[in-house]
Formats: sequence, C-alpha cells, structure tokens
Amino acid sequence: MNSAGRWVTGRRVGIVVLIVAVVAGVATVAWMNRSPRGPEETDAGYGRFKVSTRLDSAPVPQWTLRATDLSDEPGAVLLAMPHSLGRYYGYGSPMDAGTIIVAATAVPGEPGTGETSGRGVGPVRMHGIDPGTGQVRWTTDVGEFDGCREQVFDGKLACRGAHRVLIIEAATGAILGDQPTDFEVMDVTVWDGAVSVTGRTPDWMTAVLTRGTPTDIAATWRRTYPTPVPGDPVTPRVGSRDYFLDGHDHSVRLYDVRTGESLFAGPIVGILDGGVIAEQENIWRPDRVRFLDRRGESIGEVSNPSFVFDWFPTATAVIPPILTGESAYERTTGRVLWTNAQIGMEDITGRMSAVQGIVDNTVIVRSRDGSELSGLDLTDGHQIWRRPTPFANTSRYSTFNGITDPRHLILTDGTDVHAIDAADGATTWSMPLPPSGRPDFRTAIKAVGGRMVTTTPHEFTAYAAG
Repeated sequence: MNSAGRWVTGRRVGIVVLIVAVVAGVATVAWMNRSPRGPEETDAGYGRFKVSTRLDSAPVPQWTLRATDLSDEPGAVLLAMPHSLGRYYGYGSPMDAGTIIVAATAVPGEPGTGETSGRGVGPVRMHGIDPGTGQVRWTTDVGEFDGCREQVFDGKLACRGAHRVLIIEAATGAILGDQPTDFEVMDVTVWDGAVSVTGRTPDWMTAVLTRGTPTDIAATWRRTYPTPVPGDPVTPRVGSRDYFLDGHDHSVRLYDVRTGESLFAGPIVGILDGGVIAEQENIWRPDRVRFLDRRGESIGEVSNPSFVFDWFPTATAVIPPILTGESAYERTTGRVLWTNAQIGMEDITGRMSAVQGIVDNTVIVRSRDGSELSGLDLTDGHQIWRRPTPFANTSRYSTFNGITDPRHLILTDGTDVHAIDAADGATTWSMPLPPSGRPDFRTAIKAVGGRMVTTTPHEFTAYAAG
C-alpha cells in the first residue's frame, strides 16, 4: 500500500507528461501514458476483497443489522467472525461466504482479567444473511467453539473448537460434520471436497495431520510428526491448498497437504497464490528473500528484498504477479517480469510493501509519507499516473485499508472513504464512514457477499450502488 522511485524496464518507452496545477492547494497531478493498448476494463475473474457491483458514485446504505436483529437471547452480541468465536472483545463483524453473509451471536460472560483477554461466551448462533436484502436465511445453533477459516471454499465453513471439527454448508446452515478429536485442533480447511485438519497432542510435542471427509476427518489418512527440537511445542497449520506448515523462525517444516509427505524445512515465511514458497533468512529484517519450489529448490531471489506481503485488494482478469522488493515475479516460475522501485518503500525495520491494491491493469502504490498515490502498469511496471492522496493530514504512519470493485480501489483511513479510479487516479467519490462510537475502534469497510459493508463495534451496514 505505498510510492517514490525509479522505473527500469528492458526498453525505454516514450512518456507524455501532463502537469496540472490545481489552484486550491497547489496539488500536482502527473500523468504518463499507458501501454499502446490503452486502458481497458477487464472481467475481474481473480479477486480478493472485491465487491461485484461497479460503484461509479458514492454507494447508499441498503440495510443495517445489530445483534438484536439476529438473536432473541437477552444480552446477545455480535462476535468478530470468523476468528473470535470463543471470546468477545467488544466488537463484531460479519464473514464473507461468497453468495451469503455469515454473522455470529452469543451471550458473553464476565469480563476477563486483562484488557485483551476478552469475555468468554456461551453457545454460538450462526446466521446466514441475504446480501441484497439483509434478511436472515438461516440460523444454526453450533455450540461453543473457537473460530472458522477465513476463506470459504466449496461453499463450506471450516470451523474448530479445542477438540472439535465443525463443517457447515454456507448456503443453508446445515451441519455437515461435527467431529470430536483426541488432539487439540489448530486449523481446519475444506478444499476440493476434502477436509484437512492440523492439531497437536496434549503435551504439544507431536503434530497431528489428517485428511478425510466432514463425517470422518481421518478417512484418507492420519499422520503424526514429533517435534524435532525437544521441548519446543509444535504449531501445525494449513498454509495453502497444497501445504501444511509447522515450526517457526528458521525451522518451519513443510508437508504435502494431500499425502502428508514431509518435504523440507527452512525459514519459510509464506506460501503464495500459485504455489511459490517464500523463504526469508532474517525474520526481523528482509535481508535475503528467495522463492522456492515444493522441494525447497531455489527458483529466484528477490532484489532489494522487502517483507513478503501478498494480501491486498485485487480485481484482475488473471492472477497477478508476485510484487515484492523492487520487481514483479511470475507466480509459478519466480521469473522477473519487470522492475520498479515504487512497489516498496524504506522503513526503519526494512523495506516494506508499498502496494495498496491491484485493479484492472493498474498496480496502485503509496509514497512513504502517505501524501501521494501512483498507478503502475501491471504489464510492464511503468508509471501511468501520480496524484496527491485524497486523505487529509497523512504521514508515514498513516494506514489505508480497503476493498475494490472492477474499476476502483476503495480506501479508508477509518474516518472517510475515497474511491480511486484505477485508470487515471482520480477520486471518483468520497463519503464519511459511520462513526464507531468508540475512540479505540476504527470503523472499517469490508467486501462481504459481493457488497461493500461498513462495520462499527455493534452493527454492520451493507451498501448498494448509488
């Protein structure tokens, strides 16, 4: 999410620069031409944090829900889906399940002893909500459990308790499987019809991995892996649809999710979409970052490396390249596609990602001080526009979060929302966020059920195109 730098490509492309002085604030806009094909709108088949409807003007509130609209239990609150379903921390939020929105309610107990300990909650109710109308399609009592996997695949919610695996059909709320375990459950996913589970024995010294079905989580196989370091607890989790992970720091172990086969170990920091594995020698500073294949063989090294960050709003026709360090890398081979230093920015802890999002054919980055946004051509990396940020009083500490539609990057600083046209960087519309009502909580925007949704501590509101 960031800008400033140089443009390096294999050949120099002619640049037409138009500088417009804006009288009101001495704001300067620089526009460099895009590739000869010109800007075009694509079918955003690949997306992350994406709403389905194009928002060409400020969207309008469609419906709002609070806990009392969903549950008749006295004292029920909205829980923070999908992760915090065992405790209440003073706020709630809904979960994106594709064609439906899922919310959870429960009655909290007494406050915890620490500021961050939250309050334990009783049995949880989950609610499936129609994104267009806000009507509740289903309500299912699911008892006490910890949380669910953030991404929904195969239309199924993959949830877990300390010794429980719970699989729920998102469209209907039907419980497809509710299995007790003899190990502590750490992570659960459903991909391609198979349920994958990671956990550990009661002494925390042996990882347990299983693959099966909603009604028999070990129907295909069950594997156990003792810790290689005596006394060091195992922390198994599912890294992607292809890999299990365990371990930490320089000893992260990788396993095949389909077979349970042990592959290799190293300072793995991430599994990127497309299957490339990122390895970082120094977990505190990105002094050296390499891309590896599934056997641990190097397929590329990141120049002027940054912390690997691959989790920003995206709406493109095809899966975009990996953007890290100063370059764009092909997702399966690690090959350098183009280089532009603007995709990163220097920080006291090391080089950080400057990417705010990718929309259509444009990579949108910010400057380190937060004062500017720039658009880079996704194909070859050259800068096509640069504009002052629409946010007021920005600094290097400013953080912008957001979503995307097929044409705009929609960013917020927790107070206001601005829609940035990916083609030229113009601010298409702006609107204030509903106040959170609490100084310690920022109102947020999410892409849920194909809609733009704002969340405050006690309610969420879905919007429709204006």
